[in-house]
Amino acid sequence: MSEKKDLIKEALKRRQGGGKSPSKSSETGGQSGLNFYSGDVSSLKVQPNTVLIISLVYLGIVVLLHIFSKLRSGGAETPTEGP
Repeated sequence: MSEKKDLIKEALKRRQGGGKSPSKSSETGGQSGLNFYSGDVSSLKVQPNTVLIISLVYLGIVVLLHIFSKLRSGGAETPTEGP
């Protein structure tokens, strides 16, 4: 009966994080995907929302330029000779 209690205590200890078990943090040097970029990198840091807004603005400008070029040419297609 005491063996069963010992096993239960050990399982609870492992579940609560008290037991020593191998973890991936020791293999990867303690870095996770969220902490991939360190603060000592001298590059441009841009938020994902900023990139999304800039790309949507660029896409809008390209669409507007296509529309303006169509309006400027009069919308007429080049005539083709038929048979």
